Order: sequence, then C-alpha cells, then structure tokens
Amino acid sequence: MYLLSGLVGTGISAYFFKMYRLFSSSYIFGLMIGFTLIAFGDFFFSATINLTNQNEFFNFTQWAKLSIMSYGYAFLALVYYFHKSTEKKLSLVIKSMLLSLIPIISLLLFVTFLESVGMPPFQQYNEYFRIVNTISIGYVVFRTFDNSEIRNRKELILLPLGFVVLLSSQLVRLLFTIDPIILILELSGILKIIALATILFTLTRNSIKTENIEVKYG
Repeated sequence: MYLLSGLVGTGISAYFFKMYRLFSSSYIFGLMIGFTLIAFGDFFFSATINLTNQNEFFNFTQWAKLSIMSYGYAFLALVYYFHKSTEKKLSLVIKSMLLSLIPIISLLLFVTFLESVGMPPFQQYNEYFRIVNTISIGYVVFRTFDNSEIRNRKELILLPLGFVVLLSSQLVRLLFTIDPIILILELSGILKIIALATILFTLTRNSIKTENIEVKYG
C-alpha cells in the first residue's frame, strides 16, 4: 500500500511539474514539492519496512518517514495559506521552507551515524505527527471548499472530495496510535490511496478537458 500510495503521489507531483514548466508559478511549484515529500515518505517506508528486526535502524526510519511526510503536509497547508499573496512573497516562503529542510535532515543523519546519541522511540511522538498532518490537511480541505472557482467548475468538484478522504485517512491513522489494530492501519492506507487517486484523476481530467490549459487550484 505504501508503494502504491507513493506511485500515485508521484503522479500528482509529475502533473504539477508539467504545469510548472508551462507557467513557472511559485504556487504550482509549492504544490509539487509538498506532494513530492509525501510520495518520498511512502517510498522510503516501503523500502525499509523489512528492517523491522533491526530495532535501532527501524526507529530511525520511522522518525525519518514521519518527519518527511508531516513536513510535506505542512508544506501543502502553508502553500494554500499564502496562495493569495504576491508571487514574490510566496516564492520567499517556499524557499525558506526548503532551506529549513537542511537542519532537519542534518539532525537525522547526525543521530544516525553517532551511536552514542540515541533517538527516543518514535511511538512516544507518533500521535503528534499525526495531529500535525490532520490539522494541515484539514486546513487544505477548508480552503478548497471555500474556493468559488472550484464550486463553479464541475470538472473540479472531486478535488475537495479527494482532500476530505485524505483527511479521513489521517484521522483513521491517528486512531491507530490509540488502538493499534492492523485493520485500522490497512483502512488508513486504502483511504490514502483512494484520496490521492481522486486528486490525480481530477487534475488530469481537468487538464485534458481544458484546451487552452488553465491552472486554477485551491
């Protein structure tokens, strides 16, 4: 499920990359980076899931996945928040957020390669990351429903629904931290795939139907 989710997320990132090459918009670039981080988090976890027997390294991979994915969700929320700002201001915000990734990655690598420095178990902080994800996606849902452009265009009507399902997947995943039943974890993964697939379908469908290729999101 993580691999499939990563593939669909990559499809969304590729779509925004294509749009960015046409329009060079900071808003589109920010959305591309946000979905890229989310997809990378899924790929990273699917590639390291077999290392569960190595407790210390698995703990690091969980910290890395949680950090990357939560940063991706927060990235999307901030891009939507500054959507109506000037191009210069939005560009500055995005560049600042990208630069802030450097100390985060450096800290993770520092802790990984110095055996004398231990990382606390990720389970102690898992729910906090999930709360950040839920708040971030919740804000994106609010902004999409509040957008008159989306409400007036039938081909974009599924876009808010996709984010609602994505929010539902995060709520279910938050429930898993309280009651760790495998069925809850699987349901969260399925909802996330459905959500990302809905977003990708809506974006590509809108692109195909628009002969002059206009881009107006959120």
